[in-house]
Amino acid sequence: MNRLQTHVRRFWLEPASSDGLAFLRISVAALSLFQLATLWPHLPALYGNFGLVQWVITDVGAGDWAPSLGRVGLLLAPLGVSTMTTMYTVFVLYAVGLVGLLLGYRTRFFAVLTWFTHGLTSANAYLSLYGVDTILHVLFFYLVFMPSAGRWSLDARAGRVFTGPTSGARVALRTLQFHLCFIYLDTGLAKAQGVQWWNGEALWRALMQPQFRAFDFSWLASYPLLARVGCWSTLLLEVGYAGMIWVPRLRRHWLVATLMLHAGIAVCLRLWLFSLTMMVFNLAAFALSWRASEAPMEDGPPAQAPDAALQPV
Repeated sequence: MNRLQTHVRRFWLEPASSDGLAFLRISVAALSLFQLATLWPHLPALYGNFGLVQWVITDVGAGDWAPSLGRVGLLLAPLGVSTMTTMYTVFVLYAVGLVGLLLGYRTRFFAVLTWFTHGLTSANAYLSLYGVDTILHVLFFYLVFMPSAGRWSLDARAGRVFTGPTSGARVALRTLQFHLCFIYLDTGLAKAQGVQWWNGEALWRALMQPQFRAFDFSWLASYPLLARVGCWSTLLLEVGYAGMIWVPRLRRHWLVATLMLHAGIAVCLRLWLFSLTMMVFNLAAFALSWRASEAPMEDGPPAQAPDAALQPV
């Protein structure tokens, strides 16, 4: 029992570097700024009160409890603030929060600002959102609490945060790791319940939809076994992720295969932001450890671990 308690304590509380968390903060902020720059010319249509879907409709769908652009607009309307001004103000604040995260300046404050303003905009565009927006919102929430400013930040340069390994960083990394395991396990099991992922039709449908298609995959109809193998491989990779990623000898191979899966989604389905976000999520959780002391205890003492500087956390 004492050995088990020691193992659990080390697993959750052994001090860890914040390199992976800093990488997550910088990468997520950069990707979100790129997404915002892409969406900026289309904000009135996607998020405006008189865009594709009016606020009175999106507010109903968002629920009575969720803050949204529509509810903020109602509060500011008596002050003479137009709905367009409200919308652009929220997005400007969102951009400011992202820049603060990117630079690591007053990181906690700007993480809260980013998470809150992203929530406001997401509540009014839930009809057009997809996986990347959900993942980003979760990661913004994590960055509110996680010690991501310990490396590569203005806060660290100014001495406002502790820059050494901490137990808080270890808990944060474990949280990211377990969340990824739940994501892939849930996704894989959900896919496995449908016949399309066993007969290869799911891959065919995804590759041939006009809104996603980047290349002509019509030739795949002549090789149905290839489509089946692609679907079976995806199921195996996602369902097996939650177990195999913890096996030291398999971890790196499983991680590389997962990154290749998302790279394939980016190239073949043109879902670049979603794929890059998931790749960043995986790299931050399992791949980044720039110091020998960060090698996982399952792999042995850091001094004996090969390529220790590249060992997963």
